[in-house]
Amino acid sequence: MLLNEIIAEKLENLHKERKMGVYTLCNRAAISYETYRSIRTNKNKDIYLRTLLILLRTLGVTAEEFFSDPRFESEELDIDFK
Repeated sequence: MLLNEIIAEKLENLHKERKMGVYTLCNRAAISYETYRSIRTNKNKDIYLRTLLILLRTLGVTAEEFFSDPRFESEELDIDFK
């Protein structure tokens, strides 16, 4: 699985678990909907760490919690953005 696919999936799950709409998330994180949409649809091949950390903070999740997913440690993780 591609790294950006895992990140997109986890972000989607987090905002749904917190019952936070996408527009609310974007507004609170002060990022554009287009930026978030490009992450969700894997069109953004270069996700800025700053953007990811802002989203995680807005969702109330630490980077440690987010990256504790075993898929990030898998030998099958493809970190090349294609």
